[in-house]
Amino acid sequence: MTTEDETPEEDDVKTDLTMSADQIRRQLRRILASPEFRATEAQRAFLEFVVEKVLAGESEEIKGYTVATRVFGRREDFDQATDPIVSIQANKLRRAMEHYYLVSGKKDPIRIDIPKGSYVPSFTERSGVAATPSFGSGRRVITWVDGDWPAVVIRPFQNLTGDPDLDYLAIGLATELAMEINRFQDIRVLVRGPEDRGRREMDTGARFAIDGSIRKDPAAIKVALQLIDLASNIQMWEDMHKSDREASRIIAFQEHVARMIAAKICGELGIIARAVSIESKNVPPSDLKTYEAMLRYYAFTANFTAESFFKAFEALKLSVVREPEKGIVWSMLARLYITNYALELFDVKTPVDEAVAYAQKGVRLDPANQRARLIMAYTMLLKNDLQHGLAEAEQAISLNPNSLIMMPHLGYLLTLLGYWERGPELIRRAIEFNPYYDVIVHYALWVDWIRRGDDENAYAETLHFKTPLLFWDPLMKAATLGLLERIDDGKQAVEDLLKLKPDFTNRGRVLIRHYIKFENILERMIEGLSKVGLIIV
Repeated sequence: MTTEDETPEEDDVKTDLTMSADQIRRQLRRILASPEFRATEAQRAFLEFVVEKVLAGESEEIKGYTVATRVFGRREDFDQATDPIVSIQANKLRRAMEHYYLVSGKKDPIRIDIPKGSYVPSFTERSGVAATPSFGSGRRVITWVDGDWPAVVIRPFQNLTGDPDLDYLAIGLATELAMEINRFQDIRVLVRGPEDRGRREMDTGARFAIDGSIRKDPAAIKVALQLIDLASNIQMWEDMHKSDREASRIIAFQEHVARMIAAKICGELGIIARAVSIESKNVPPSDLKTYEAMLRYYAFTANFTAESFFKAFEALKLSVVREPEKGIVWSMLARLYITNYALELFDVKTPVDEAVAYAQKGVRLDPANQRARLIMAYTMLLKNDLQHGLAEAEQAISLNPNSLIMMPHLGYLLTLLGYWERGPELIRRAIEFNPYYDVIVHYALWVDWIRRGDDENAYAETLHFKTPLLFWDPLMKAATLGLLERIDDGKQAVEDLLKLKPDFTNRGRVLIRHYIKFENILERMIEGLSKVGLIIV
């Protein structure tokens, strides 16, 4: 597997410089001097170091080891496999630069980036929204709007408080929301400034728009948001949030609201995904756009039917041929393979080694994609490589530790890997703030309650699982009801289980061990099942 130390091959590096070193250094000084560049001193030194290395013609020296020892003061025996300092700081630096260019740097003539998958900076001469790469990493700079991916434009939020000192809150909330959506990477985002009022959204290629406003009363600041479908000009969703007016809490409120709204609108089960999924339901696989193909996977996990599985299988197979450079498509195909491997649902070859290979390719193509890392961790769990799985999960968390979109999945994985406090805590935080979380996460909470011997709470989790066509639904109920000595109800659950999985008495231990890695939990499950008459070999 490759890491974020990947650098372009020599032939890929552009040497036809259209900007002078002085121009780039002026841009660097402009960034470093801006109060909107929210980076630590170490991160600023990181940025200066890599920019100067490229300008000196020494791009090949920009490696994780070099940055760690020259910028972050690590010793010569530094090992990035055990100390991810550079990748963590690089991701934080990228976020600081995203913020700068969304706010005070939006009109700057040069854009400096640290592309994902590399520490070698790229330099882009800007004209309008789209950008043309000049030199540096040589990687293609992708404009915000891509026809195969839905786009949302965030229009200027209105300050209706009558207090111009609160303009910063309207601007800051829109900026934080744009950054949070952009980090998820499924939805393309554009940000409109006040100077863009009156421009037509159809000219941007965006399908959706987010409007917002802030108001105040004597006790609170109120934020109202709406999602508009620009194709029909219909309001699809609205929400309201309140915060007290204590200045020290406003920034935290702003960040929290941005994460909640991004999860509701742009998550895997969010409003945009559901809207596009309905529209593309009857589109032939060969005509599906890449994002629509990914939605076929979400449709499968909503019901686990054979029809939805094979639609997702065909669509994702075509997508990796059509867009082989899109890492997330390979990751989603890996996710489909490993799910069928672990659950033995359908008679189609989805071997674990192929799933791992696809997941590795997804990470190699897009190493800073949080979901690609999470899927890699999931495949490692099911391959019984728990140490590697934990390392990938930690990498995923470091990319965006507070993402409400990914938080439930990260908590699910950590729990199954044996992190009994951290995992469930992440799941419960996600459930509290994200109404569109995946109900599958209740399985991980159920495992934890079974481990703790709290069978009443374990049974309560089975009622939230709500996947009646997946055999784990009656399996969880049967084992828990057995432990609770509710024998008649447990026998009914066993009957339901065997209808879905007739060979469970022979395959049960294998299937359980895919997800349960600890003998004490496995034995409690077996005990519960035996009490309701299900003996597995």
